[in-house]
Amino acid sequence: MASYGLKRILGLRSAVIINLGAIIGAGIFVIIGIAAGMAGPAIIISIFVSAVIAIFTGLSFSEIAQHISKEGGVYEYAKESFAPSAGFVGGTMWTFSNMIAISAVSLSMGSYINALFHLHVNLIVFGIPVIIMFAILNMLGIKNSAKTLSILVGVNVIILIIFVVSGLFYFKYADFSNFAPHGFTGVMEGSALIFFAFTGFSRITTVGDEVKNPEKNIPKAIIISIIISSALYAVVAVVAIGLIPASGLASASAPLSAAIGVLHNPYLLIIIAIGGITATAGVVLTGILGTSRVLYAMGRDNEIPGTFGKIDKFGTPVYSILLSMAISLLFVYFVGFSTIIEASNVSVLIAYSIIDFSAIMLWRRVKNDNPKHLREQKYFFIIPLIGMATIFITISYLGLPAIEISLSVLALVSGVYALKYIMGSNGYIKRVEKKIPRVSLVRVFGKSRKRIKDEED
Repeated sequence: MASYGLKRILGLRSAVIINLGAIIGAGIFVIIGIAAGMAGPAIIISIFVSAVIAIFTGLSFSEIAQHISKEGGVYEYAKESFAPSAGFVGGTMWTFSNMIAISAVSLSMGSYINALFHLHVNLIVFGIPVIIMFAILNMLGIKNSAKTLSILVGVNVIILIIFVVSGLFYFKYADFSNFAPHGFTGVMEGSALIFFAFTGFSRITTVGDEVKNPEKNIPKAIIISIIISSALYAVVAVVAIGLIPASGLASASAPLSAAIGVLHNPYLLIIIAIGGITATAGVVLTGILGTSRVLYAMGRDNEIPGTFGKIDKFGTPVYSILLSMAISLLFVYFVGFSTIIEASNVSVLIAYSIIDFSAIMLWRRVKNDNPKHLREQKYFFIIPLIGMATIFITISYLGLPAIEISLSVLALVSGVYALKYIMGSNGYIKRVEKKIPRVSLVRVFGKSRKRIKDEED
């Protein structure tokens, strides 16, 4: 049987696009309305608070990415920086979060399809085929996925610019008079919810084996995508509230369509509805891309059945894509939309706190091997500490049911790993023959251009 592997074909532009495709979606076209209902016009502050939280953890990801370039995102980063148990728990929580997010976004895509064609069809009717369609596209190779994302992101940005420019001519300053109706609590609740949009900033880390020059391009892609998306979110939020009050956005399933609807221009309504469809499509596409790569990494290391660690002739982990698709379809049926968003947020925040802690552990290990790195990054540990603190504060503003669901999943995942470890130690589970490296093929410090170039050749 032929053996296939992953190829480094993604440059910096493609890396940024993958992240933007994951960020510019349901957050700006759907969640922004719900968050505006909590924060009022102060949703602008909520957006920047979420962006700052994302940047602190993004810097932790960036530090680890300079030393580790393997496929697997949170799973691989935590495993190699801290411990295999941290990788398993963090990777599973991240995957759980993104799978329920895929189902949520596929449903919100249905809202904009209904708005575009003036339908009242059950959202599940749209959600199921959307997930299946983008799973198939993922199976055809990451190059095809990247090209599709380039088109989707380009369309999204153009449509949002049209929204902003059109809305400025009918902007009402009076809508900002009661700026923070629910005070600081409302701002923080809005921030905790809108963070759902920013969770996509780590998507590029899940395809580390497919990025050229990953030690530089992955950190750059993370920071660039957060900056671009936060600026775009803030501008769109200002214009949207300038068109209709925050309460009007909150009550709409397609808030940007509701906002532009006050202009009574049918062509603009069509354009915004198309934007909602393409934006949410990009999130579903990158969601399946990311979760399948984490499952692939876990299958490669035999943390889950090895079948999921196989690559087909298109250079994709086809079995992991199918598993990601199947679980996402399951969530479409059994989880309500609001529960999805908050449970997804809590789960991914738990995973990101593990990354922040892993970054500290890697920093400690590297400083013993490379004094020069210590001099350059002497106070780096402060960044992940702030990242963890902001994460726990954010979690405290999310709903108790969502926290309970995520903690239950965390306990279950931890229990499964502990049971697996105990059974393996007692010989009930056959140990893997191949040696799974504790650290990546990329050296713990310094550059590894020759190795990467050799892999590309």
